[in-house]
Amino acid sequence: MGSIRSLLLMQLMVLLNVILTVKASTPAVAKPGFRSRCGYVIIPYPFGTGGDCNITTGFFINCNTSFIPHKPFFGNLEVINISTDGQLHILSNTSYDCYNTPWNGLFYYFWLSEFSINNNKNKFTAIGCDTYAVVQAGFDGQRYVIGCSSFCNNITDLSNWSCSGIGCCQTSIPKNVRSYNISFASYSNHTNVLLENPCSYGFVAEIDNYTFSASDRRGFEFQGKQFPITLDWKIVNTSCNEANMD
Repeated sequence: MGSIRSLLLMQLMVLLNVILTVKASTPAVAKPGFRSRCGYVIIPYPFGTGGDCNITTGFFINCNTSFIPHKPFFGNLEVINISTDGQLHILSNTSYDCYNTPWNGLFYYFWLSEFSINNNKNKFTAIGCDTYAVVQAGFDGQRYVIGCSSFCNNITDLSNWSCSGIGCCQTSIPKNVRSYNISFASYSNHTNVLLENPCSYGFVAEIDNYTFSASDRRGFEFQGKQFPITLDWKIVNTSCNEANMD
């Protein structure tokens, strides 16, 4: 009797292990009958590329076929990955302000209707030698202002990989931020702006996807940089635990 019970228990454990393995290895898929990818990016449900393939209009992904390979966009933000564990990875532009140059400033405004910026995986970074960068962040009808200062007397003061206020500064993003607006100011009326670095830059990026380099201060090439941002998504007001039970 004991051997039969042990055998049944062993078979049950094997069956449970198979179920868990299949569940863990099941790939993210689109709604049956609809486009499952755009270019190199898989588009899993509840996201979709239009019609009835996305759960709501807030989960619409525009697959722009003018690019080869095709590129997916969430609003005007390029999507680089969508995971079914509640995270959407997009590319965001860099804001900048240049002094005594023919280059105009670009102050990037970021807005999300339903999703929020993951505050554990992203940080705000400002680069400059006479720079005070301000981020006006909004969520749940509230607005908060965060910022950091960056100074340097000489371009040789800058150290690679160090972002502690000499040429580069960083600050955390509050929870549940759905929009932000970046602006710049100067403590010295731009008198400490060096010829080697005529611009101030500000951007939100994933912590692991940007490391400061002294060369980022030179010239104007940094204006065209884009950085990945991790967004959190969920379906209406359902919690992750409730969704996992469904």
